[in-house]
Amino acid sequence: MRWNVLVAVAAGIGSVTVTATALGAEMLVCGFSSNKVYRYNMSGGLIGTLDVAGNLSGPLCARMGPDGKIYVVSEGNNRIVRFSASTGAYIDDFVSDAGLNSPTGITWDGAGNAYVASFNGNKVRKYNSSGGFVSDFVTAGSGSLSGADNGISFGPDGNLYVPSYNNNRVLKYNGVTGAFISSFIPSIGRPRTFEWFNGSFYITTETGNAVQKRSALNGVNQGNFVAAGSGGLQTPIGMAFGGDGFLYVTSANNRILKYNATTGAFVGIFADATTSDLNLPAFITIIPTPGVGCVLLASSLAMARRRRG
Repeated sequence: MRWNVLVAVAAGIGSVTVTATALGAEMLVCGFSSNKVYRYNMSGGLIGTLDVAGNLSGPLCARMGPDGKIYVVSEGNNRIVRFSASTGAYIDDFVSDAGLNSPTGITWDGAGNAYVASFNGNKVRKYNSSGGFVSDFVTAGSGSLSGADNGISFGPDGNLYVPSYNNNRVLKYNGVTGAFISSFIPSIGRPRTFEWFNGSFYITTETGNAVQKRSALNGVNQGNFVAAGSGGLQTPIGMAFGGDGFLYVTSANNRILKYNATTGAFVGIFADATTSDLNLPAFITIIPTPGVGCVLLASSLAMARRRRG
């Protein structure tokens, strides 16, 4: 069976990412099987969840959009749901479209257009800033895309990078036309989310139980940054560099694990299910606390998800 898991990541807008400094930030974690998005302070304390009125089903990605709202990809009912970043209240359905066909991830270009990965459709759909459908930006199966996943993100070079989960690749597409360019990573075990950080490319490998470090220029493997199984890491999906010297990674044993952002060494458990009904954490987004301004960084982050098959 194919099953989905979410992961940690900050929101991508074109070739820049909306993120926050560690001071005053909060972390959103998608609980795929609990159908909730949890809010934590950066000490690991549970603040609450996003408004249940959003009717989430299998949330696979949560990112802050260019309008300052939180966008949650609800895979189970083919919706992109918006919430207030300051209160967590449900605002509206940005997109409710059967054509999404199991959406997994979302990112934006500099003009505010949204790009949504369609896992079962094997494509990327483009919507305008009002949620109106524009086109299939990456057409079905382009570049052998199979299982477009939630790590979808624009890179520093302006091109679009998409995890191809079913055939173990990361594919690169022209950021303007959507045309296939190359297999940026031609072989990796179940790629989920990725992030450009300090000039390198980091990616979670679900079957490798690790976070790999790769060349940001050509995707060449530079080894495991987080060693396989380090700190009890199981089926990693999401990750985010917190700006506080730590890397946060989701683990299928219902934990968010914390690692040194320079060495990859295990530091400890950031949060787990002992304080909530967190079930299958899959995606991590670090956002400013209400009232704190965003810092735009020239990097791109990624996310992930668990599968049924």
